[in-house]
Order: sequence, then C-alpha cells, then structure tokens
Amino acid sequence: MLSYPKIKFCGLTNNEDVACAYEQKAYWAGFIFEKGSSRYIEFEKSKNIIAQFKDKIKFVGVFVNPSNDYIEMGINSGINYIQLHGSETVERCEEIKNIFNIDIIKAIPIGDELDLKSIETYSDACDFFLFDTKNENKNGYNGGTGKFFDWNIIKNNKLWLDKQKPWILSGGLNLSNIKEAINFTGTKAIDVSSGIEYNLGSKSKKLMKLFAQKVHNLENKVKP
Repeated sequence: MLSYPKIKFCGLTNNEDVACAYEQKAYWAGFIFEKGSSRYIEFEKSKNIIAQFKDKIKFVGVFVNPSNDYIEMGINSGINYIQLHGSETVERCEEIKNIFNIDIIKAIPIGDELDLKSIETYSDACDFFLFDTKNENKNGYNGGTGKFFDWNIIKNNKLWLDKQKPWILSGGLNLSNIKEAINFTGTKAIDVSSGIEYNLGSKSKKLMKLFAQKVHNLENKVKP
C-alpha cells in the first residue's frame, strides 16, 4: 500500500491553526514550549486545545534543553511526543525517555555529512529524528530559519539512512520546493513552520491548505 508523506505543521498557537491542520490531514501538530520563540504557546492554552483535538491528531511538544519539571508540565497538557530541539546529549535523551516513557523526536541540525552520521549515537535514545537546518548564528536556535540545507547529504546516504530510525525532513520547506524536497530525498515525513506563515509566528490557513494539497497531489508517492 502506498501513502503520502506524513505532515507535521509546527509552531501552531491557537485553536484555528489546529483545526486547519486536522482538516488538511496533518499527522502531527507541533507546539513550541520555548519561551524565546515567536511561536511560543503557554501550557494551559495548549492543554485546552489538545483536549478538543486529542483523538484527531497527534501533538508534539517542542523543547530546548528543558528541565524535567518543565517537560512534566508539557506532558500534563496532553502531548503525545517530546521533541528535543536543543543540545541535549545522548545521556540526557535516555534520561528523559526513561523518566517519561514517551516517544522522543530528536532534532539534528544538518550542515554536513558528519552531522547526519551523528544520529547513530542517538539511536537507542530516540524514536524519530528531525533533520533541520543548522543555524550558523551561535546565539540563535537551530531551526525556524526558513532556510533549507543541502539535501544531497540525505540523498547520498539514503541506503544507510533507510536502516536507521524514522526521520522527518524539516528546514525551509514551502510551496515552491516541497514537491522537489520529497521527490529528491524520498522522505516519508515532513515538518513545516515558517513556510506556512505570511508573518513571523502567525500561521496562514491559506498556505497550510495549499501546502497540504501540494503533498497530497504528488505524483510520486512513497512507501509507508
């Protein structure tokens, strides 16, 4: 059976965003719990939204080098996955997984092939990897740059990568490049945030719909 890549709409901040994600058949809805982000959402607000959609879509809580207490507040809001988007070590990922017993998505900033190969060390500690664009600004967060990395890094290592944990393609995806990104990398899951915004931190329902249509209308489908 063939299927389309799973879509993760990330950085959602309100009821309408999640309703649109559900209507467009997204698999994941991502909430940013990092207070320094323009897409930050409070735990109480996310809890109210999740309560309305918990049986319709999977929720991902995105954290950056979080404490256990902070993660617990996210867990209590009802999220299904923890996404670690900071400089968390393998040991820290294992600790979080053992404490909370929930699927871990580890974001891996990609700049070169060595970055990609680093996932081997995280394999036992994580359930999914998310490949995002490395931020060269040391004061900035990885991801959310609106820029894509060199997809040849994935294509050239595809046979090896297929033997690793499931992965999600992120980084600078938008209406103009999503078809090429999927066909070129063969990814089975995609993550988009800035590519469905007209203004930083504010999602566009129109762009969300058009983006999903692009994915669903792909001629080249991928195996699940």
